[in-house]
Amino acid sequence: MAQTMERAPRFRALARALALASVTVFLVGCGAPHLHTVREAKAELVGQDVDVLEQCIGEPLLADWTQGGGVRYAYSSAQMRDDGGLLLSEPVPDDDARARACVFTVHVDGDGRITAVRSKNHAGWGFGSIKACSRLVRDCVEDDDLY
Repeated sequence: MAQTMERAPRFRALARALALASVTVFLVGCGAPHLHTVREAKAELVGQDVDVLEQCIGEPLLADWTQGGGVRYAYSSAQMRDDGGLLLSEPVPDDDARARACVFTVHVDGDGRITAVRSKNHAGWGFGSIKACSRLVRDCVEDDDLY
C-alpha cells in the first residue's frame, strides 16, 4: 500500500507532462499559424481606411452606429461567400450556425479609420475551429505565406 501511495505523485506528474505536450503539439501543429494570422490581422487593420474591409473580408453581417459617431461592423464565419471567397451579407446565417461561428467586430471612427478589431470564437479554440477565424481575416494580412 505504501509503495502505491509513493507512485501516485509520479503518475500525476507524468499525466501533467503528457497533457502539456499534447497542448504544445496542438499549438505548433495546427493552431499556432492560425492564431498568428488572427493576431496579425488585428494589429495590421488598425489605422487603415474602412474600404480595406470590403476588399479583404467582404460584406459585414451587421453595421451599426456607435455612440462616438463611428460604425461597428461584424463579420461571421457563418456567412456565405462569393466566388472570390469574400463574405456576403445575404442570406443571413441561421441561429445555430451563428452560435458556433467566429465573429470579428471592427470599430471605425467618423473619419473612416479602423480603430479596433476584436474577435470572438463561439466554437472555442479546439478541433480546428481557429481555422474559421483565420480564414475570415487571412486576406487582410500581408504575411500570408503561412498557408
